[in-house]
Amino acid sequence: MYRSSSFVRFGGSRWSPRDGASWLWLMPGVSLIVLALAILVWPELLAYLVAGAILLAGMALTGWGWTMRQAARRVSRAPQVRVYREGEVA
Repeated sequence: MYRSSSFVRFGGSRWSPRDGASWLWLMPGVSLIVLALAILVWPELLAYLVAGAILLAGMALTGWGWTMRQAARRVSRAPQVRVYREGEVA
């Protein structure tokens, strides 16, 4: 039973996270706490953060739309290839 590939052994596992891996969870958590405290102290900061996020999203969508428009123009300007079958008249 212990050699079965579906058996999960709890407890005496030798796996442990690498050194420094805990910072991947600690730093964003601490940053969010600091941000929340800053917003409590300066409530207008929230308005700036929201406005900045909306501005960034708007710029990203505008850039994406512009890129899509340019790609569509390039496709429409590309020479159209017509394949004639045998016996077909142009």
